Amino acid sequence: MHGPDPIAPLKLQAARALVTALERWTSGDASALIGVERERIADLRRGKLDRFSLERLIRFLVRAGARVEVRITPPGEASLEPRHPN
Repeated sequence: MHGPDPIAPLKLQAARALVTALERWTSGDASALIGVERERIADLRRGKLDRFSLERLIRFLVRAGARVEVRITPPGEASLEPRHPN
């Protein structure tokens, strides 16, 4: 029996960021910008994430001009996020 896909929340976050980044463009312009067919832009905007890998979404984000950071926290370790003074 398989549990929930642990990558799904990451894909959703990447897809939301990408759709937001592409909001100002038509489907045709967005497809040219990130190098996919218009149909794939429509799929993104409709939330059909099963058609995209996380790697592909990240590649599209970079092509759209986004800065992408990946932070990995090993299991059992506290967050490695820097602390900001109050």
